[in-house]
Amino acid sequence: MQNKRDFEEHLRTIGTECCCDKVIPHNYHPFYATHFFDYVGRPFKLLEIGVGGEGREVGGASLKLWSEAFPLAEIYALDIYDKSVLDADKVKTFIVDQGDAVALNEFVEKHGPFDIIIDDGSHKRADQLTSLFTLISSVVPGGYYVLEDYFTSYWPVYDGSTLAKDFLDTPVRWLKQSIDIINRNNLLSEEVKNMLPDWGIEELHVYPGVAFLRKGLQAVRSEIPSSEFSENQIELDSLRYGEYKSLFFDYARDPLIGLTMLHEIKKKIEDEIASIESGVPSKGLRDPQN
Repeated sequence: MQNKRDFEEHLRTIGTECCCDKVIPHNYHPFYATHFFDYVGRPFKLLEIGVGGEGREVGGASLKLWSEAFPLAEIYALDIYDKSVLDADKVKTFIVDQGDAVALNEFVEKHGPFDIIIDDGSHKRADQLTSLFTLISSVVPGGYYVLEDYFTSYWPVYDGSTLAKDFLDTPVRWLKQSIDIINRNNLLSEEVKNMLPDWGIEELHVYPGVAFLRKGLQAVRSEIPSSEFSENQIELDSLRYGEYKSLFFDYARDPLIGLTMLHEIKKKIEDEIASIESGVPSKGLRDPQN
């Protein structure tokens, strides 16, 4: 393969021939070409969650795409249905529920680690998060964890929401939090650091419908210039926002608690306005934490 453009066209051709939805209709192949070009012509291990077909048909279009694009790769696939008819010399399928952390751990202990893991499974919020939190540690340094069709975080049929998008624990929320995870060594508070998983990622690439998390080859260094600077900034941060610390931490642990807070604040404001209009002093705004 001469260059990324050639590889992109190669993926498009294979994907079109095997009716892989990564090409039609999703048009993900240019993004895969960008990030997977360096794997061309060398052996590596790839795991994909979700074989397709949903049990009514065989599926396996993605497996065909990867096996033809990367003939030296060992390809593993997980599905809740038996897809062993697709097994070949370099392709192995396994019955594993991506929402079962114990089963995922048992699988990776036996067959991992992997250079690439792709989640193209149920697309349900809980399943995607279980797989992400369980499997990302099984990606080798420099490798990728790929989250396909993350837009289902906005759709109720997959347990997502558009209206409550900022208050649900979704894959999209964790893609956003990945920026904090990448910058964990620039966070001032150890308490905040401890609330974030250390995935060891150094890059986040988000495209329409597909996101790539790249594991770092080494720890991302801190840009904090000195301990004196750190102490000064911790003090300043606390002076400005310390009184709201418990609220921030409660929200970080459970984003849905934010809806309760908003309701409380709205009610207090309405009560205050009503008291001003009636001329009767209000009882004051109660602390939303109490």
